[in-house]
Amino acid sequence: MSTHAVPVEKYHGTGNDFLVVDAAAENVGDRAAFARAHCDRETGVDGRDFGADERGASADRRGAGGRRGSDGVLFLSVEERFDPTRVVMTLVQPDGSTATMCGNGARVVARWAHDRTGDHEFMIDTQAGTRRATVTADGTAATIEMGEPTFDPRRVPVARDGALADEPLVDAPVEGLTVTAVNTGVPHAVAFVDGGRDDPDGIDAVDFESVAPPVRHADVFPEGANVNLAAVVDDGSGDGPAVLDQRTFERGVEGETRSCGTGAVAVVAAARRLGLIRGESAVSRPPGGELEITVPDRGHATLTGPVAHEFSGTLPADPR
Repeated sequence: MSTHAVPVEKYHGTGNDFLVVDAAAENVGDRAAFARAHCDRETGVDGRDFGADERGASADRRGAGGRRGSDGVLFLSVEERFDPTRVVMTLVQPDGSTATMCGNGARVVARWAHDRTGDHEFMIDTQAGTRRATVTADGTAATIEMGEPTFDPRRVPVARDGALADEPLVDAPVEGLTVTAVNTGVPHAVAFVDGGRDDPDGIDAVDFESVAPPVRHADVFPEGANVNLAAVVDDGSGDGPAVLDQRTFERGVEGETRSCGTGAVAVVAAARRLGLIRGESAVSRPPGGELEITVPDRGHATLTGPVAHEFSGTLPADPR
């Protein structure tokens, strides 16, 4: 079967890496198949085939450079007739499913749109709503509005006895973890553990690939849930913001990612709900880098962090 080549860009935000396709210019008939083939960590796209070195474009990848595949494909279209410029975003995940929202993905969208237009402010249309994004003057970092985190069990959603729950799921046992359920554009289950990344018995000692899937697929989450482990390193009672270490097992990726923006907001929102940190600002530290989060008492949460371009190339539209 003949196929045409599709131009792609690859970007990452704190190690959360995405292929980007200009959906207004390129036709990919089977987006799910395209994502399953090219995102695969064993057989998918390899930047070294396009001249990228093993570290990728940025030294802040903390081991994520040169990774084959990606955490998803962003199909984007720019609508410059709006002010600010509007970008329509669809994220197809490695399993072929579509995610309603992705914080780091939306930050990548802003950087990609900046590279194409030179603008620094955008409105990004996601399936979770329209989000305002800004890019720094030098283009190395982006901030995205994340909406208001909600613990409403009907919006997470959370179910009990086959029906949507009436009470939030807060600090409750689910399949071996004690979790708090919050929606930050997608459902998240947040579990706090003792000990950060510097503690040999802390967050990195957990066999996440074993403990996360039962929670991700638990009956209490009828739409599934992303699963986060978090450890409070600094509660923010001093001069600086709170600091939390984070690990996330992502629904749709079906594995641990190096960073998750909606997960970072979920971690901070849950920590505030449980009284584990002070103030509305915090730094979350997933394996891929650092993210700055604000979760005010009312109004939009925000997510800020670095974004980098890795490589450009072409891939077959029909990889089968």
